[in-house]
Amino acid sequence: MRIRRKIFGLRPPLAIFIILVIALFSAGYLIIHFSLSRNLSEDGEYILFETDFLKFEFPRNWRARPKWENNSLCIINMLNTEADSFFGLIYYKSWKFAQSVFSEFDLKDGLSIATFEINKFYSKIRERAQNATLQFLENGTLNVSGYDAAYTIFHIENVTVGNLQYNLTGILVYFLANQGPIEIVFYTWADRIWEERYEVFRSKILESLVIKHGA
Repeated sequence: MRIRRKIFGLRPPLAIFIILVIALFSAGYLIIHFSLSRNLSEDGEYILFETDFLKFEFPRNWRARPKWENNSLCIINMLNTEADSFFGLIYYKSWKFAQSVFSEFDLKDGLSIATFEINKFYSKIRERAQNATLQFLENGTLNVSGYDAAYTIFHIENVTVGNLQYNLTGILVYFLANQGPIEIVFYTWADRIWEERYEVFRSKILESLVIKHGA
């Protein structure tokens, strides 16, 4: 007579499988939990994003996409949970590459570069929404991690894609860090809440940005 042993009332192969699944899920949860805990701000509301070159905090309910990087560029993109606002940062790791891009279009200062980038973005939108119109609302300078940065706030109306129509409001910031040029863009396609979303970007993300001068 064959005696079949059981674990927790289950046959051994099934019991072992279930135990392994539970162990793997537990290990994954603990890794994520400790990673978040290590990078959370003191109040638990923000997560620290850090590289060898920079660091900043962003609201924990935002979604950070994997950064894209090569020898010339580092690109960081994020989307908020409401899926109505976008944050992007481009760091030119190569001065030679940056100069080749800007000199080709005779761009010599931060404001002209910010305006150029916004017009390029607007041209992409016009490929899908020919009735879209662009307005430049405000130009100026601000301090970002000890650097003087040029910024431009812009507004794009009548963006129509399929049955969806919206207006878009955003800001583009450009400055020269010791290691290379940096571009930051933030925009929302629900312009009625621009002020609210912009305040989060300005006071929580932009003001927490630190460029590591010794990198």
